[in-house]
Amino acid sequence: MNYKYILTCIICFLVSTISWSQQASKTIHQTFTTDGAEKININVVGSKVEMRETKGSRILCEVTIKLAVANERLLDFVANSGRYDLEKVIDNAINELTISSKKSNNVIVVKGEEIREEISYIFYIPTTVKFVNNSTIQDMSKE
Repeated sequence: MNYKYILTCIICFLVSTISWSQQASKTIHQTFTTDGAEKININVVGSKVEMRETKGSRILCEVTIKLAVANERLLDFVANSGRYDLEKVIDNAINELTISSKKSNNVIVVKGEEIREEISYIFYIPTTVKFVNNSTIQDMSKE
């Protein structure tokens, strides 16, 4: 009888631990035309940025967002409000394209508690474009 009680307690503990560590995650894709640019700058706010080469003439960005709360609706709301949208600016004088975060990423607070978020990017850059700079801003206070 004691073994069944102990086993039940262990199972309850494991289930509660797993449910506390749940998080909401979402991947968003954005594409950009190079508009004849020969160089590219990346200025985004995130924990990880990866560059990969691809064929073609478009830049594809894959943004993965993870919130430390199991609330998919909250994540959908902030994603659809444009929080993770990127914008491009082209400097025709030096043939350079800059992709940067559109909005400042203020802290998300729900019921007085700060929600930790992790943003990572994968940029697929055409082989015809030279990668110049990655000035990614990492917010270390959220780790």
